[in-house]
Amino acid sequence: MPITSLQERLLRYFNGNRREIIALILILCIGIFLRTYHFSDWLHFEMDQAIDYDLVSPAVDFGPGHLPLLGPNVGGGLLRLGPAFYYMEYVSAVIFGNTPTGHAMQVLILSILSLPLFYIYCRRFFSTIESLGLLAVFSTSVYLVMYSRFSWSPNVLPFLFLASFYALLRSVSPGERHPARWFLTAVVAVTITSQIHFNSFFVTPLIAVAFTAIKRPRFPLKVWLAGLAIILTLYSPVILNDIHNNRENLHYLREKFDKTKPGSLVMTDTLIQTVEYDAYEFFFITTGTDLINGIKLKDYGFSCKTCGENMGLKIFSLALFLTGLVSIAIMVWKERDAKRKDFHILTLLWCLVSFYLIYSIADGYRMYPRFFLLLAPLAVILYGYILHLIQPKHGRVRFWIFISIIVTLVTLNIHAILPIFDQLRNESLSKGMEIEVGDIFPNTNRITLAQQTAIVDYIVSKYRDNEYPTYLQSESEYEPAFWALLERHGIRYRDEIRDSSLYSEGNYFDIRYADDTFDTDSKYTVLETKPFGTLTVRFFKPLDAVVVGTRQSDSEYKQSEVVTVISKLLRWDELFR
Repeated sequence: MPITSLQERLLRYFNGNRREIIALILILCIGIFLRTYHFSDWLHFEMDQAIDYDLVSPAVDFGPGHLPLLGPNVGGGLLRLGPAFYYMEYVSAVIFGNTPTGHAMQVLILSILSLPLFYIYCRRFFSTIESLGLLAVFSTSVYLVMYSRFSWSPNVLPFLFLASFYALLRSVSPGERHPARWFLTAVVAVTITSQIHFNSFFVTPLIAVAFTAIKRPRFPLKVWLAGLAIILTLYSPVILNDIHNNRENLHYLREKFDKTKPGSLVMTDTLIQTVEYDAYEFFFITTGTDLINGIKLKDYGFSCKTCGENMGLKIFSLALFLTGLVSIAIMVWKERDAKRKDFHILTLLWCLVSFYLIYSIADGYRMYPRFFLLLAPLAVILYGYILHLIQPKHGRVRFWIFISIIVTLVTLNIHAILPIFDQLRNESLSKGMEIEVGDIFPNTNRITLAQQTAIVDYIVSKYRDNEYPTYLQSESEYEPAFWALLERHGIRYRDEIRDSSLYSEGNYFDIRYADDTFDTDSKYTVLETKPFGTLTVRFFKPLDAVVVGTRQSDSEYKQSEVVTVISKLLRWDELFR
């Protein structure tokens, strides 16, 4: 299409839809601001992020041959998914720098891109005003905002699910000019999404296959073969790894399925619990009000003895959830427009397949909010079906009722976000402070990258004074992160602090929460105590009576546990060596 023709079309569209575009830009700006505000300074950088950083950094420094053939592990076990997330992180680090922020930029960018994509996706069914209202909720959701502000493989799922399903809808849309291209785009997106998280490994392909089977698109054979080629290509690292390692990862996958656990609850209880958890988590995603996170599902349902807390909100969230499901089912039954009906069918499949996933892991297992990242867009869309009943286009009263509900939802989420931002701004919070959405992070203490960088600079300054070997001990979730940052300064890991590693020439650091006590145990003398917000660093030395030598030799460098695990992953340069 000529540039002048495109400019004319855009100008005509803007003139005819000026209010829509201005509202869209305003909502997008709010969503982008919430995701980018102090992004680097307040970055969440702990064990999982440090592992990914240590794994991808050598490829940035020495070339892509250092990338692994496998991706993140599943639930801390030996089974690993495909490496798509690591390759995405590698591209991010190459473009934005080999720093924690550079590695996390891919999550931020995909989170920002998910905003206009969500709007476009909603417009497949919802009206302009409805789509803008849902986008306002999606943009300000405390759940989605906080998960967009640090690097973690599940955090890219909202974008990838929207991209997968939008392309899938376009591939079967009546009158679509290039359905085959959209279908192959969907294949790429679904294949990548299946490598991100164990839940998406099952949910995304199953929904895509079921939807394709229902629609039965008539593509030429070459299109189906191209789709198969895409899948094999994107999974080639996993296939090559298993060929090289005698199908080791496939064995772990089979073992994962073989470990069936007898149910501790009757089917009815598990079903009730799954409905409750879905309802409460959807309520959390859309309103910012957390009703269940951190609680085992066995504490809910018919067997629950202590379910009275927030009962009114729980009943309300259950009613909303069930109303949304019924609305979707009715739309599937009544809809006559093919394009809109496809939207309803895919939404219903998204609900049913994901519901079965939660049901299959619900019995007695601890559930975490991150499990619902693949459902976050669906949660807002489901509430959108309820709001659609208001029909805001049909009358001023209906319009203002709709706007009032959207403003309420946005206000609730902003109200939940602001205290978290205050906590990140002021890291002097004491341990154990109650934070309603604390389960988005693994603890209720706010530790920021700026805080960690200041601590690392302090440790480096002590090291520069004498260049003695450095040892530190910290909370298990932070220690790998400190070592990842220290090694960028040339300070290598020597050993953990224990009786056999106490030398007179050594820099020893204890890093713990500010209100934790440090027991010297008659072995150490504290030389300096320095506070860093929620963390306090103690620079100490062992007493002469407990030292085992003058200095650990350079030949005694060891690998941290994290590096040891990483070193066992097959890399591309090792495959062809």
